[in-house]
Amino acid sequence: MRADFVLDYDLLTVQQPQKLYLIARLTAGTAPSDKERRPLNLSVVIDRSGSMAGEKLDYTRQAAQFLVQNLTARDILSIVLYNDTVQTLVPAETVQHKDTIIQRIDSIKAGGTTNLSGGWLEGCNHVSQNQHTDYLNRVILMTDGLANRGVTDFNKLVGMGKQKFEGGISTTTMGLGSDFNEDLLIAMANASGGAFYFIESPEVAPMIFQEELRGLLNVIGQNLMITLEPTEQVSNVNQLNAYPVEMNGEKITFRMGDVFGDEVKTLALELAIPALNEVGERQIATLHFDYDELTENGAEHRQLTLPVKINVAPAGVQPVLANPGVYHSVLLLKAAQARREAIKQADRGHYKEAAKILEHAASEIETADTSNEELVEEENALRKQAEELAQGSAYYSEFNRKMMSTQAVYTMTDRHSSTQALRIRELERMLKQQKMADASQKPDGNESKKTNGATPTTVTWKERTFPLNGDLIRVGRATQNEIVIEAKGVSRFHCQIKRDSNKLIIEDLNSTNGTVVDGHLLNGPHTLSDGDEVYLCNEKLVFRTV
Repeated sequence: MRADFVLDYDLLTVQQPQKLYLIARLTAGTAPSDKERRPLNLSVVIDRSGSMAGEKLDYTRQAAQFLVQNLTARDILSIVLYNDTVQTLVPAETVQHKDTIIQRIDSIKAGGTTNLSGGWLEGCNHVSQNQHTDYLNRVILMTDGLANRGVTDFNKLVGMGKQKFEGGISTTTMGLGSDFNEDLLIAMANASGGAFYFIESPEVAPMIFQEELRGLLNVIGQNLMITLEPTEQVSNVNQLNAYPVEMNGEKITFRMGDVFGDEVKTLALELAIPALNEVGERQIATLHFDYDELTENGAEHRQLTLPVKINVAPAGVQPVLANPGVYHSVLLLKAAQARREAIKQADRGHYKEAAKILEHAASEIETADTSNEELVEEENALRKQAEELAQGSAYYSEFNRKMMSTQAVYTMTDRHSSTQALRIRELERMLKQQKMADASQKPDGNESKKTNGATPTTVTWKERTFPLNGDLIRVGRATQNEIVIEAKGVSRFHCQIKRDSNKLIIEDLNSTNGTVVDGHLLNGPHTLSDGDEVYLCNEKLVFRTV
């Protein structure tokens, strides 16, 4: 692994107080092969209370069975069920009899209340029976409701999570639906060195389990801690991420958890630099990286130290932004922080103030004058959420609060791609609901206006109709496209339409927000037909045969 850092400015002006942004990075090596990876000592703890009945439990069973299919005989697995009581469905054992485990999962039924603490602690006990440094020791806790039996106190549960982590067992938490306490699950995962996931709809559960398992199978480092030791040249340090912090004198340590293969783990800090009186190179801090690297011979502790230096120029020399990428990351993290602050205001019923916080973050991105696709998408999302929050309690439901909280925590823990994926899934659901609503209003009950798959000859966007001529038609914001869609959220080169004999094939060009065809996110080539409705973010394109 390789440690380094980057500053937004590498030159300061003498006798001028300034603010610096520093991003400390640990770049991981290649993900291990299945034979090289660290075996898992895993306990899956599943809520089976009455509220889980139906689709929730159906998809949860599918998710757990998927996990079993992807483990090997080197891995140890236990499965715990809880409602008002706690039951061990599968005791801790190596995964050798998969069919038997899958049949047991099929037998899970719902009923009762939610003894979250009892189920979770039982899962921890199973992991502790086989706990060893050669294994990755993890509990996955899934719930759809509030902890209303056993230990229910927020601070006690979070404190217990920290104790378990200090004892070598980490916990990932997953909340399903809109009735669980997201603040509790986020805090428990944060304290116990795991991840938090929001399963916003039952059918997403298998995908979330897959994402967590993919991470566990690719862990190549654990217990990453980055410590900043500032000199007197730094008057204040502010973390933009959301990692647990420990203070030891002047040293500030950030606990950042697991490191995955091919990952770049980052920590963004805002440093306040008072006016410096001398010209030349100055050391303003020291960075320390501590982590356990997983090798074929077990875990080996690594320590890396880097001095952080800055050049101070004479008066009159203005600093130049040396690394725009740093500021891009800062803007995304500030957007996440804005969501957290907006939630605090909205919880108090101050919806207009909450909307203003989000609008301010969006304006900061806009004034940055950047064409970065990721930031354009973030600005659009902030403005949309601000507009919705301004509606007050009519919008601010438990579900929408969870959407905002999750987007914030994903981005602030190096998982902004998960934030984007969450938004895309929500957009797909909205489009599907709209499509169903439109279909229900048609007298003949037909779902579409398609005419036997005829190849379209035109496409319409906002009352503008474009002919579909030529063998290659590119669509996006850039003027080089054959069809220019001037709207935020649309990528510069968003998608393309290729002619194949008498057919037209549409393909996404790795756009930021994806291309949605008839309510489904495009993940490969699609043959266009008369009546197809295609969305590029919020922009609707209708294809017609004329």
